Amino acid sequence: MNVKIFYRLIKVVLLLAIAGFTSCERDLDLLEPAEFPTNGDIFLDGISGGLDYQAFLNTKLDAISGDTDVKYSGEASLRITVPSVGDPSGFFSGGAFVAPGPRNLSGYDALTFWARASVNAPFGLAGFGNDNSGNSAYDASRSDIVLTTTWQKYIVPIPDASRLTQEKGLFQYSVGAFEELGFQVWLDEVKFEKLGTIAQPRAVVISNVITGEVGEVISAGVTGVIYNVNGKDITVNAAPGYFTLVSSNDAVARIGDDGSITGTGVGSAEITVKLGNVEVADIITINVTPAAPRPTAAAPTPTIAADSVISMFSNAYDNVPIDTWDTGWEFSTANVEDIQIAGNDVKKYTDLNFVGIEFATQTIDASSANRFHMNIWTPDPTAAPASFKVLLIDFGPDNAFDGGDDTSHELSFTAPLLASEQWVTIDVPLSDFAGLANRSNLAQLVLSGEPNTVYVDNVLFYSGEVAPPVAPTVPAPTPTVDAANVISMFSNAYNDVNVDTWDTGWEFSTANVDDIQVAGDDVKRYTALNFVGIEFATETIDATAMNRFHIDIWTPDPTAAPAAFKVLLVDFGPDGAFDGGDDSSHELTFTAPLLATEQWVSIDVPLSDFAGLANRANLAQMVLSGDPNTVYVDNVYFYDGEVTPPVGPTTPAPDPTAASGDVISVFSDAYTDIDRDLNPDWGQATVVTEELISGNNTMKYAGLNYQGIQLNANQDLTAAGMEFLHVDFWTANSTDLGIFLISPGDPAVETEYVLVPPAASGSWVSVDIPLSAFDPVDLADVFQFKFEGDGDIWIDNLYFYKSGGTNPTEPAGPAPDPTAAAGNVISVFSDAYTNIDSNLNPNWGQATVMTEVLISGNNTISYAGLNYQGIELAANQNLSAAGMEFLHIDFWTANSTDLGIFIISPGDPAVEQEYLLVPPAASGTWMSVDIPLSAFDPVDLADVFQFKFDGDGDIWIDNLYFYKN
Repeated sequence: MNVKIFYRLIKVVLLLAIAGFTSCERDLDLLEPAEFPTNGDIFLDGISGGLDYQAFLNTKLDAISGDTDVKYSGEASLRITVPSVGDPSGFFSGGAFVAPGPRNLSGYDALTFWARASVNAPFGLAGFGNDNSGNSAYDASRSDIVLTTTWQKYIVPIPDASRLTQEKGLFQYSVGAFEELGFQVWLDEVKFEKLGTIAQPRAVVISNVITGEVGEVISAGVTGVIYNVNGKDITVNAAPGYFTLVSSNDAVARIGDDGSITGTGVGSAEITVKLGNVEVADIITINVTPAAPRPTAAAPTPTIAADSVISMFSNAYDNVPIDTWDTGWEFSTANVEDIQIAGNDVKKYTDLNFVGIEFATQTIDASSANRFHMNIWTPDPTAAPASFKVLLIDFGPDNAFDGGDDTSHELSFTAPLLASEQWVTIDVPLSDFAGLANRSNLAQLVLSGEPNTVYVDNVLFYSGEVAPPVAPTVPAPTPTVDAANVISMFSNAYNDVNVDTWDTGWEFSTANVDDIQVAGDDVKRYTALNFVGIEFATETIDATAMNRFHIDIWTPDPTAAPAAFKVLLVDFGPDGAFDGGDDSSHELTFTAPLLATEQWVSIDVPLSDFAGLANRANLAQMVLSGDPNTVYVDNVYFYDGEVTPPVGPTTPAPDPTAASGDVISVFSDAYTDIDRDLNPDWGQATVVTEELISGNNTMKYAGLNYQGIQLNANQDLTAAGMEFLHVDFWTANSTDLGIFLISPGDPAVETEYVLVPPAASGSWVSVDIPLSAFDPVDLADVFQFKFEGDGDIWIDNLYFYKSGGTNPTEPAGPAPDPTAAAGNVISVFSDAYTNIDSNLNPNWGQATVMTEVLISGNNTISYAGLNYQGIELAANQNLSAAGMEFLHIDFWTANSTDLGIFIISPGDPAVEQEYLLVPPAASGTWMSVDIPLSAFDPVDLADVFQFKFDGDGDIWIDNLYFYKN
């Protein structure tokens, strides 16, 4: 069974000198020795005297031989044996015939040869000008030749013979298997001739309008010449050196001695293209624009000890040999330029889609290194989903491309690591390239991604410290679904059905799976996950009686948008066979906020969400994929049952941010707690327990009526300079919750602060309460807390703290970044999303002064002197149809004592409903609130057209949007 997934395959062609092959039949040297001989013979009855045959890398080294049985004329032909796909002797056949000294070919106008093959097949490339020096200036070839089983003459016109007065590269060819099978090719009478029938040259030009920047070397895009030869058009691929370019305006575009174009000023110029003195193309217009931003400072200088480094490119170290920093692979549009930034050597890539960097002549043995490092800088946008990718390729123990033991792995880097107009350091463990079976024969590096212009420096491998991998310390939640209603694929809670494999090893999958235990619970651990097939085709699963799918996952990797985890289910249809014509499948994508880092996430969805499944009676495959590279998996099962709302938090409370020296902690793993009794016997009905949530201690109050905390030493908060009380709480069912501070007396002095559960939203709420709100409690003698209310409450991070300075009057930093996936949002005001049309400041006669301000580059709304303020939506929003469930808002205030938000639908009168945001007595911190839309009943959610804010003080607002989970 298989699932077909297609990726780009990159193939390599390099030159490697080997011993020359010379026929023993005959040496031909028709001309007398001269400083630059004009002998144009390559092979008549043998290889022309003195020519050296140099095979291309990874080709069949013994591909050529003399053949006296099959020939066009004379005594022998040159036979080429082309290997089949998978032949260990070579990937293809190819090489160059190189003269030991220059020859003068200016008296000829074409390379000609006779050829036939054992089957009708394409002859990949035939030409001249490749002298295997790496500096061939006059390479020319044809790639459109199709051989037949009969002898035919083929012609490769010389674009401008006057250039070939000192040429050493006399003939080159490259030919691969046809329909995966090898075959034989015979060549004869290979030589240069003066035909006199080469006419009508016309340049092949990619575009007649090109664009570049001031200071940039710009390609003219002239790739070849079309000739009329005996009434038939023949296209020759030609190196730029053949062409003469003339600029109409050197102040805009200047032509160099090597034919390169440099943008010298903003404007337009016309480029004329000539072969010799003949114009061979329409005018090319070049538009030169101002130079894009570029780095002004060098990349950070590495400080790693030189004896721990294998450097490919860095001024800080001695570099190993690199064959090329741009292999010129097919479909690559990249150009590389060696430049200097502040006196430091840098590689500049432009038009980068992907680029091959090759070091196969002397592969790199990085088996003693454990990290990879490089610095990059780009002027291009880097916000998600832009990514920069690094692929490493090892040729394996045979040290040959495609020898059957090659391995590779690609890593993808995104924001916030990836950033614009600044040097970014990529420094990762080599173990992250998990698909590399070994690192002793590294031969290729491929860079790709969305930034089109990338500056590169300090590319190196080194031995350094690597942090241990992050892994779960607690098991996934134990399922509670009745076993009679479950079909389990993997769970300690149930008897599992037969699964053929948890890693099919499909082509291009880099995933590895290990069976491990977490606190005694069996778990599947996937590393280097790009995608993985899980197959159960031997005994397909009939899930027609089930209505839900469940899987628990845990990852240490970043999960902020646009990161995604995907689940694909495949059903083989009634015939129970793969690709039988009745297969069906569907993939679901899961993103933040459901997707989270370093905590167990339960994915539990209706099977009806897999809408593409025509039926579920022959489920046979599941594919997991996405951005997290390391994923722990547990409790994979189908079941029949209802899903109840969450009864407790599955993720811990947010990590506190106050410095420990400014804190007196009552209950928090983040600090050292004072002595206290968390469950004094006050006659309460509340049941108190401590629970671990993703390894974090959390206090649970079940069936709250009231609950106390006794401080074993009375706290003098005044002397300690404390200013605020912080608490995080979570509830799914409370309608009333307050917290009291108590100081001793007769009676004791206590004051309540109403926490006001957010309509049981089932999310963590963080509250910072000024201690002044507890007046007249004696802050020099606090000895008790009391919680009062109803429902089930989870509490964490209960502590006093001081701000360490004067109270702020406006936010110093922006609101927290939203985490909802863009596809699940209708945004009114947020830089994180595309906002709907709205009027943020309609004239309703309000006294409020509304402005937009930038806070650390983030657009924020300011309401100064609020009495009320409206927002009008340009198009009434149908939130019901869009499936929206919550309204999110971030707000900040230092002086408000009253704040409410209204949603309004039209009517006579309009229907509006307020939700009290209840400022935390001007705490001066950003507050994030998620409000269930049901809290705005009876507003018509199918026709929302206005917001209203009502209250007092100065308010800052950001990230106002509707969303669904």
